[in-house]
Amino acid sequence: MYLSKILINSSACRNPYEIHRMLWRLFPEEADARREFLFRIGHSDRNRVDVLMQSENKPERSSAEVRVLAWKDFSLNLYAMQRLRFLLIADPIKTIKDEAGHTKKSGDTRKCRVPLIREEEQRAWIERKFQDAASFESLVIDPMSPIRFRKSKEDRAGKIQPVSFQGILNVKSPIKVMGLVQNGIGPAKAFGCGMLSFARADRYPK
Repeated sequence: MYLSKILINSSACRNPYEIHRMLWRLFPEEADARREFLFRIGHSDRNRVDVLMQSENKPERSSAEVRVLAWKDFSLNLYAMQRLRFLLIADPIKTIKDEAGHTKKSGDTRKCRVPLIREEEQRAWIERKFQDAASFESLVIDPMSPIRFRKSKEDRAGKIQPVSFQGILNVKSPIKVMGLVQNGIGPAKAFGCGMLSFARADRYPK
């Protein structure tokens, strides 16, 4: 995998829905090319966004609007009982039945996603995601400003309520933790959610 610092300098980044589309351009245009990547938005203003991107393939198509500032090979040497600091911006949600009673063509009731607002629900959500992969030694949960976007083709507006999770975890299963890193956690990955980052924790407990 690769970890890259990206600069997007375009009025298009005013709409968060467009950021994912612009990152897509960094990879080859062949029909069978794999564009598997996760990202997290850093500093941003109306026309400029700094992005940290994790990708399976190396980004190769910089332009004036989307520029690769730096990249490096990214690998993790994980082992059981390892202590790691982590950061995750995620979109914790639950799925409920459509209260309006709308149905699919099959006749089944439609379902919709709703954000988890209460901290105890958010804590239970992330603990389920890490079940059998890692346990939390410390966990800090902070709400973030909502992400508002518009899908231009559908002329439809939407909103995501991201949450910051960070702290120290203890690895139970290196394979399962690596799966979370590679696949991301939760929905809204096209809006900068789901990317799990690690740093070395202090060698000594608190």
